[in-house]
Amino acid sequence: MKPSNVKRSGRRALGMAVLLALGTAAAKEERSYLFLRTPNNAYTVQVEGNDLNSADIQLTREGDSLRGRAFGRVVFLNLDANTVGGTAGGLLSRLQLRDKEGVTEIQGNFLGSLVHLDFGPQAISGTVGRCGYDLKVNADGLYEGSRSCGGIPQRPVTLGIPSSLTQQGKPMTVATLAMLLGST
Repeated sequence: MKPSNVKRSGRRALGMAVLLALGTAAAKEERSYLFLRTPNNAYTVQVEGNDLNSADIQLTREGDSLRGRAFGRVVFLNLDANTVGGTAGGLLSRLQLRDKEGVTEIQGNFLGSLVHLDFGPQAISGTVGRCGYDLKVNADGLYEGSRSCGGIPQRPVTLGIPSSLTQQGKPMTVATLAMLLGST
């Protein structure tokens, strides 16, 4: 083998090693997404650390508060263990959270609408504003089912909640879901 071919071969091997290392680093930095898919809409929100970002949602968690904009509305919410309260869209919002047999019951007022939602590891059901939801966890770990917003039930409806959101606690998860499910 000529010396020039040895150099090229060594460079190729080095280049491949660099690409492999970059690919591995990129895989470790995998971003997580909260998403809602309905027959009429699709929303995807990037969850990165304390930030939630999409075209419609720009929110940041700072300690026990969630601030920013969601669907064109200014959001200032306090996140307590059993209560999410503050203003969203200039309207007072208050949600009570109560655990009952592994399911979180959510009741209150959000974005000027009544909320009664049961949120558990196997299902989400109830109403957020004018929309009723009946979602069950499928084999892929996604919530899937139907919703009705004053008309014919819409199917399929798919909701994906990343662990990077649920790890921030129930108040943060509930506030985010109320905004997403109540604004569609």
